[in-house]
Amino acid sequence: MEYARLEHTQIDLRVHEKDECQIPEACTIHHRTDHHMRSFKQFYRFDRGIMERICTHGIGHPDPDDISIIRKVDDGVHNCDGCCFRFATDEEYNDAKNQVE
Repeated sequence: MEYARLEHTQIDLRVHEKDECQIPEACTIHHRTDHHMRSFKQFYRFDRGIMERICTHGIGHPDPDDISIIRKVDDGVHNCDGCCFRFATDEEYNDAKNQVE
């Protein structure tokens, strides 16, 4: 085990070793993706065993890089204020629309 600093905090959390990541393409500690909540503080929910991102309104949103969310072990239900939604870009919208047509 090693310690890692949660993003945008002064909290050090005991975590798995980097070479033991279960899914190397996304990990809330070692392989963070470029999702739209990266500027939010990280907070580990010991009661649920998931990583959250705390928005500027103080709401905890499940971190998209959390393995429990990716593998749907946790349903991600939370008191949402909409900050976790990433709206599609025009390009993404048009690509999806073209696939349906």
